[in-house]
Amino acid sequence: MELMRTWIALALGGLLSLGGAGQGCVLLIVGEGVEGRYIAGVPDVSQPPPNPLGFPSVENWSGPLAAASAIAFLEKTVGGWPRGVSGNLAPDALSAYLGYFMATNGVGSPDRINAALRLPGTILEDLVVGIREFARWDPVHRFRTPPPPLLNKAGFDAEVVLIEGSGVAPERYRAALGRGSPPLVVLRYWNPLDSGQARWLTAAGYRVHVRFYTWGPEIRSSAESSLGPVGVPREVWDPARRIGHVVVGEGYLVGDPDGAGPLPNTLWLLVRDTWGATAEHVAIPWGEVLGLVLLGPAQ
Repeated sequence: MELMRTWIALALGGLLSLGGAGQGCVLLIVGEGVEGRYIAGVPDVSQPPPNPLGFPSVENWSGPLAAASAIAFLEKTVGGWPRGVSGNLAPDALSAYLGYFMATNGVGSPDRINAALRLPGTILEDLVVGIREFARWDPVHRFRTPPPPLLNKAGFDAEVVLIEGSGVAPERYRAALGRGSPPLVVLRYWNPLDSGQARWLTAAGYRVHVRFYTWGPEIRSSAESSLGPVGVPREVWDPARRIGHVVVGEGYLVGDPDGAGPLPNTLWLLVRDTWGATAEHVAIPWGEVLGLVLLGPAQ
């Protein structure tokens, strides 16, 4: 089998980060047969998260965890929203509060759709509105009490944009990445097949080990996952009800990463997943996208 091609990654534009060197920088990935973009510094968090609010279950938690990861990244790299909105919580602990405002698994805010349906997982619209409400939550904007005890956090009128249906296009995903904002990608299901192929990307002091996956058969529960039980949390998905698996986009590649090898010549999503069974940096072909959630301007 032909060895995967070597890539060189170059810094694109200015440094967006106010924190560590390179964090928040948009990297240009170029090489024989491929090109793309990558945002350095998006946190990697896995299920199960801590449960400081005492939910009956923190299964099906990809939505709150992915949103917490994206918010934690933006909090360190941009001004205004969402600076200070996390209450200084780490992403995994922050996900509990987001899960409340999203009514994940039907438990939490009484104003969410799933508060009545009580379905496992997070409904797409609840995910979007839950982020907005959590961002605005402060001593003046308490919503329906009693929510969890109020954090010492900033409150913002956050711009959270939902794209679904015919509007879901790779161009919207790539445009968000180009602005340095990691999109949330809601997938119809999650059954990645490990291709056995991986490569290091290097740039600006970073070495990023990307592992390539392809799509396995469509499933409705992680219990049917091709990856086996270790590191696979319990999740169920129902695209008809707009409940899917949520990941954080951290980049993309276009092209054929292994030449004459078995991997396709296509658009590859680079994502942070919330399963311990998948690699820290996942590359998987574009597809099975139910919706995109953009945290920031929608241009």
